[in-house]
Amino acid sequence: MMKHIHFHTTLAIISLVFVASRALGQQVQESLVFEIPTDARSAALGGTLMADLQGDLHASAYNPNLLDSADAGMIALDYVNYFSGIGLISVNYAREKRRPGMTQVGMRALNYGQFDAFDAAGNDQGTFPGSDLIGFAGWSHPIDSTWTVSAQLFAGSRSLNREVAIWAGLEGFVQARWPQKGLAIGAGITGFGHQWGWKGTQPTGSLPWNLQWSFVKGFKNAPFTLYLKGNHLEEWDLAPPGTYDDSVDPLTGEIIPSKTFKFGDQLMRHIALGTQIKLGPSGALFIGYDYRRRIEMAASQRYGTNGFSIGGEFKVRDFRFRLSRNTYHFAGSSTHIGVTFNPRRFKGNF
Repeated sequence: MMKHIHFHTTLAIISLVFVASRALGQQVQESLVFEIPTDARSAALGGTLMADLQGDLHASAYNPNLLDSADAGMIALDYVNYFSGIGLISVNYAREKRRPGMTQVGMRALNYGQFDAFDAAGNDQGTFPGSDLIGFAGWSHPIDSTWTVSAQLFAGSRSLNREVAIWAGLEGFVQARWPQKGLAIGAGITGFGHQWGWKGTQPTGSLPWNLQWSFVKGFKNAPFTLYLKGNHLEEWDLAPPGTYDDSVDPLTGEIIPSKTFKFGDQLMRHIALGTQIKLGPSGALFIGYDYRRRIEMAASQRYGTNGFSIGGEFKVRDFRFRLSRNTYHFAGSSTHIGVTFNPRRFKGNF
């Protein structure tokens, strides 16, 4: 009886958050610290994971439900080499187990590099930096052997030259896992919060948020696990304006009807697919595909490997390493590097 009460309470909280978000007014520009998964495994599997068959301290930075296998004192370090000098780092720390759940604290920092500055007359004024910073604290609570709920508070800031904005918000997650069936499902609301312009012309408004879900299926007699991910379920049409418009033949002037299957295209823009292939007792290969990234980042109908990602994981003594490569465009790809370790195994408790 109690577990049903907890479950219904969780659904009620998520519903209230969904409704309340509609009343927050104008949205501000989205930050990459919310959109780019720093974890190499998550990035290679199609994005942040709302469910998994295994715990994962790297991925728990975006979903505390995945804290369950982390040892107290464990640290996850991640680095993303993005584009044009943009870099993103993440640190996550698993704290002592506090019945009936676990807690974590961490931070992510995004460096946009240097921008050229000019005055109103076009005179060179040198360069200025830009960065985003976010700190977070999360907590997970197992309702029973199947269901887990979690919440995460975050606060941060954006600095661009002498303009500053600050953020604060709350994220919520729910997950169900059936290990004997090799099945896990989960959902979460990420990036739900508010921005306040503090200095300069930085705007005030609600942060763009993301309603996500994940479906995970493993197989008892096969070395792979399948991942199905849904993004931005709060908005159906993610296509840029004009995507489904008819075109005009430049020679005859004849109208050429669009051949795009609108419903299928809109559905797939929400979907990412991934698979994890186990390589021995401590290694794994990750492969992913993001339809939206492939379509929207194409150049003159040239797709190449846009939208595909690949990565791997291996263990060396007490360190577990991860590496992935994610293709966005012909102009380049992002590289994700991560390592997990527990310093208490080297110097005792601290």
